[in-house]
Amino acid sequence: MPWYFYAVATPALYSIANFIDKYLLEKRIKDPLIIAVIFGLTSGLLGIILGFVTGFKNIGLGPIFLLLVAGALLVFYLIPYFTALSSDDVSRVVPLLQFIPVFTLILSSLFLNESMTVKQIIGLVIVVLTGVFLSTDKIEGKIFTPRKSLWYMLLAALMFGSSSILFRFVSKESSFWINLSYEFIGLGIGSLILLTIPKLRRNIFLQFKLLRSAFGLVNVVNGIAILAQMTEAYAVTLIAVPFVNLMGSIQPMFVLVFGIVLTKWFPNIIKEDISKAIIYKKIASILFILVGFYLVYF
Repeated sequence: MPWYFYAVATPALYSIANFIDKYLLEKRIKDPLIIAVIFGLTSGLLGIILGFVTGFKNIGLGPIFLLLVAGALLVFYLIPYFTALSSDDVSRVVPLLQFIPVFTLILSSLFLNESMTVKQIIGLVIVVLTGVFLSTDKIEGKIFTPRKSLWYMLLAALMFGSSSILFRFVSKESSFWINLSYEFIGLGIGSLILLTIPKLRRNIFLQFKLLRSAFGLVNVVNGIAILAQMTEAYAVTLIAVPFVNLMGSIQPMFVLVFGIVLTKWFPNIIKEDISKAIIYKKIASILFILVGFYLVYF
C-alpha cells in the first residue's frame, strides 16, 4: 500500500480513540487517572513481550533510563489530556494537541542542536495563536477568556514533546523496536508510580464493577492507539518525516467530522456544540493550523 494510506490512517485512528476516551470519561469511568493506569499497564505488558522478541539488548544504562522516562511521560501526559477532554468538546481539545510539535521543535533546538528557520518560527506562531483562539470563550476589546482546557493541553503537549525528544535522542544510536520495547516498559512503570497514590487505589476499588465492564473498551482504545503509533512509524519508513507529520495535522478535521456525525445521529454517545458559529470557528482554526504546519515542515 502507498505511504499516504498509513500516514492518513494514523490521524483517523487517533480520532476514533479520542471519541472513545471521551465516552469512557463521560459515561463509564470518571477518574482519568484510572484510564491512564490501564493504558500504561497494557503498554508495559506489550513492552515486555517486545523485549523478549528483541532479546532485551543492553543499549547502555543511560539510554535505557531515558527511554523509561520517555515512557513514563506518555502516561503522565494523559492526566492533563483526559482532564481537558472531560471538560470540553473533543473537537476543541484535539486541535490543541498541535502544540506538541511546537514544543518538540523548541526542545530540539535547545537540546539536539536542530536550528529553526524564520519560516518555521512563523509557522509555530500561527499554530500557537490559532490554538489560543480556538480555546477562547470570548475576545471582546481587552477581555480574553481562555478555556481551562488550554492550560491542561499546554501541559500535556509539553510532556508529550519531551517524551518525543528523549526517544529521538536515543533512537539515533539503536534499533527502533528495541527502543520501543523499553519505552513501553516505561509506560508500565509510570502506571505503577501512579498506583502509589492512595486516592487512586481507593477509586479503583470503589469503581471496580464499572472498571470490569469497561475494561474491554479501554483495551480497545489502547489497541487503536498502539496501532496508530505503528502505522505512523511504518509511514516514516516509506516517506520523509515532514510528509507524515503534515498528514498527521489533519487529525482535527477527522475529529470535527466525527463529532458532527455522532452529535447528529448518536447524541446519546457523544454530544458536542455544533452551532454554526462554533463550527465556522473550528474550521477556520483547523485551516490556519494546516498553514502553520506547512510553513514548519516545508
